[in-house]
Amino acid sequence: MKKDNIIKKIFLCIYPVIFWLISQVGVSIAFQFYYALTSMKKGIYDLEDLTSYISENTVFILLISSLINIIFFGFILLKNKKLHFHLYENQKNIKYIVSIIFLGISFFMFSMGIIDIFDLTKYSSSYTETMALLSSGGVLINIISVGIITPISEEFMLRRVVYNNLKRYVNFKTAIILQALIFGIMHMNIIQSTYAVIAGIIIGYIYEKSQSLIMSCVFHISFNICNHLFSLPILSDIMSYSLLMTIIGVLIFYISFKYFLNANKKIT
Repeated sequence: MKKDNIIKKIFLCIYPVIFWLISQVGVSIAFQFYYALTSMKKGIYDLEDLTSYISENTVFILLISSLINIIFFGFILLKNKKLHFHLYENQKNIKYIVSIIFLGISFFMFSMGIIDIFDLTKYSSSYTETMALLSSGGVLINIISVGIITPISEEFMLRRVVYNNLKRYVNFKTAIILQALIFGIMHMNIIQSTYAVIAGIIIGYIYEKSQSLIMSCVFHISFNICNHLFSLPILSDIMSYSLLMTIIGVLIFYISFKYFLNANKKIT
């Protein structure tokens, strides 16, 4: 195997993540530049205010960079005639879609329950800070940005591009694990990275079995939206019952996953 071939293969599998990182940094710099211009006009420039400004606009930075990613990867896939969503007849069944939604919700319940039961946040201050930043835009903008647009962006990037490129060089099981590890590393704190790896394996499996980008997006969106819906007063009390939430999450996940597997057997 030639060295340049190895380099090319590695590049094809990681360039989407590099672009994702560059887009986020680029949008962040643009926000900093805007803050500098407006501050200079006022004759005031404070580094602490700049930090606060970026923190307050984290959700908007994520929204813009995610839209850039969707446009970029959408263009690449359309150009190469690889933007396919592959909805089989059974996947159009409302029960099938609901089973994926409940898989996402139940995995959220299980993950958050485990985090609370073992008080894992004390081991990662960066997790608490990250979750606070991702909740800084208000419920509606959080749901649109973090709950919907970001998952779609990451599914385009990780499942449609990275995973499919990996499958050209390794078997699908190894590809699922590798893309899940990349998904975990992207989150850059031990708690998020841990459940992101597990979620990445589940999403990768859903994508592989359903052959549908829509289905992987449905799971991802369901999980992310729960982060913000469960912060609402009407649902926030449920989060305090960690053990009960974990048990219910496991039961719902088992039932939904069993239905998903049976439904896919009918497809194949």
